[in-house]
Amino acid sequence: TPNVVDRGAAVLAESARAIKAAVDLPLQVQCEPPRDHGWFQRLRDAGADSLGMHLEAATQAVREKIMPGKATVSVDRYMDAFASAVPVFGRGQVNTYILAGLGDSAADILALAERLIALGVYPFVVPFVPISGTPLENHAPPSADFMKSVLAPLGRMLREANMKSTDIRAGCGRCGACSSLSAYEQ
Repeated sequence: TPNVVDRGAAVLAESARAIKAAVDLPLQVQCEPPRDHGWFQRLRDAGADSLGMHLEAATQAVREKIMPGKATVSVDRYMDAFASAVPVFGRGQVNTYILAGLGDSAADILALAERLIALGVYPFVVPFVPISGTPLENHAPPSADFMKSVLAPLGRMLREANMKSTDIRAGCGRCGACSSLSAYEQ
């Protein structure tokens, strides 16, 4: 994240303008919540079709343990930013990554997902995958049963809210390659 004021939104707006001037492709931008929520409209005006602001973990305790720097931006601050961003980008066009397997329970993830869906935010839940050479290289990924215990009820929640990955204009939730969540939306 380049700075604590706009959290990268200024660079993203400039980049979105340049990309849209060169090609007509759907575009997602990703940043942390900027202090000034007016950046959401500036990003949209620059050509961003969707927005990702990624919590990574569902509870503040897990966020503080796994990513202490990023956890200085609280879940509550993200929720405020989501509430401001959805009216700008549209329902389902704002999403957040949640990595299952970092320590949050299925109930914690689903409780957060329920709050996010109520705001119009698509909760893109993906399994944590350890990467060699990183501090979490020995952290076990979630089991298939754990993922099913999250994705099956989440898929139902998304269906009931009429919020599907196929309706996202651009970004990770639209691609879906990192998670089988879209299969549970059917």
